[in-house]
Amino acid sequence: MAKVSVIVPVYKTERTLDICLDSIINQTFEDFEVICVNDGSPDNCINILRQYAKLDSRIKIYSQKNQGLSAARNTGMKYAKGECITFVDSDDLLSPIALERMYNNICENNSDYMYSYVYQFWPDKGFYWELPNIREFKKYITEPVFNESELGAEFYLKFIYSAQAKMYRKEFIQDFTFPESLIFEDIPFFAQCYLNAKRISYDFEPLYFYRKTQNSIISSAGKNFLDLFKINKITKKVFEESGKLEKYKTVLLVSQMESVLIRTLETKGGVKRKMFDKIQETFGGIDFSEYDTELLKKKNVYYAYQEILNKDYNTFKRFESRVKNGR
Repeated sequence: MAKVSVIVPVYKTERTLDICLDSIINQTFEDFEVICVNDGSPDNCINILRQYAKLDSRIKIYSQKNQGLSAARNTGMKYAKGECITFVDSDDLLSPIALERMYNNICENNSDYMYSYVYQFWPDKGFYWELPNIREFKKYITEPVFNESELGAEFYLKFIYSAQAKMYRKEFIQDFTFPESLIFEDIPFFAQCYLNAKRISYDFEPLYFYRKTQNSIISSAGKNFLDLFKINKITKKVFEESGKLEKYKTVLLVSQMESVLIRTLETKGGVKRKMFDKIQETFGGIDFSEYDTELLKKKNVYYAYQEILNKDYNTFKRFESRVKNGR
């Protein structure tokens, strides 16, 4: 049995798939399997996968009709046999030492999961650092292992809510799944992991390289941004079922208000109007006095919502214009 299962959902990434697979099979750590889930990709991806599978027996291919990233990850988890699992999107890549460092970290710290620093890059614009902000992180974390019960709720806002750039013990996540047919599926999955882990560890070495392009799922998914409201409900249920909603009540509100406002500002036309209407429906009746007002007033998003809640769409458009002009 392989020590690590690398799950790679594959859909319409024929231009980057070979780079992704090369970064995986050329790791300094060798005891792994690659679970490639061909999610009904209509391009040349399946042929690329077959070529690589002939060259490296660690690569296993599972094909299914197109069901989306969530379903592909769930399928990968179903077939994974490794002691640990990590997710790599097929347009991203790993550092050559990623699996070695991640596996050693999770073993040495006996952690349920660990995460690494991320390098996010636009291929035509160069590199820039992604979260977590190390300086901010070190204000809260001083030990190599931690869990959420040791920290204040506000630390939850310091994370990237992604499945990638992390390694998980299979036994820890075996009962977790990604909600299917929705984007932003990482958010409730991350919440399940964070709230249930007894031991979390980390590595500040950038081990995962996230490719940012105009054609990425999130960059091109404006019409599906309404999924975020459904995802937020699912995530809130995760907190409720954990018995920790009261601790995170205000932080979760801040996170959700911020995420939907950012996506609303990124959309255009009719979708933007629908997002605005959904913001009014979701947050318009909230009594903010029931939350931690001191924390709320530390967040710019709270003041943004004071301007747009229970107002008409023209008011929102004027607000948007000021934001985009830096005023």
